[in-house]
Amino acid sequence: MMNRASFLKKLRGKLQRLSAHEIDAALAYYEEYFDEAGEENEQRVIQQLGSPSHVASQIMADYALKDLEATSNSNSTSTKKNMSAIWLIILAIISAPLSLPLLVVAIALIFSFGAVIFSVIIAIIATILGILFGGIAALISGFFILTQDWQTALLFMGVGFIVTGLGILLFPIVTRLIKTIVVVCVKALGKLFHKITKKRKEGY
Repeated sequence: MMNRASFLKKLRGKLQRLSAHEIDAALAYYEEYFDEAGEENEQRVIQQLGSPSHVASQIMADYALKDLEATSNSNSTSTKKNMSAIWLIILAIISAPLSLPLLVVAIALIFSFGAVIFSVIIAIIATILGILFGGIAALISGFFILTQDWQTALLFMGVGFIVTGLGILLFPIVTRLIKTIVVVCVKALGKLFHKITKKRKEGY
């Protein structure tokens, strides 16, 4: 049977992705959690918290969310960091000690939300690429018919330049939009994560 010492030891081993300071802070929190519950409630606390793997996934997801919130107003938040946070939160939700019906609902919500977001991002990218390729195609067509019908060629080239320029101008806007969509996805998953994995201390 797992006791407090073995629980905390296994928890430390599962948190190797975090910094030493973050690991110490997390373990200090759970040591205090055990202290407040009392030695007589040790097994009850372990049962309530779940496995060290589950607790570790909660901790890493929490740190990922805090890190993103701290840098949300700066340009330092990368898409890679956002995607990492999404993955950590999904792992935390899936590993939560939920009843089977709730787990199925949570997974269904995650996949449905992910499918919608993915579809929106693909549609936006496809639209921008369509604009760019359409402009380039018009430019190339204009050059090919320049010696045959210069008026039509100039029309094609003018439209091509305008459309290509529009695509280039829209590219940074679309990049920012996609980044915003990912951030919204992280925040939505974060709210779901906190609702599902919220720790309660009542009764100790």
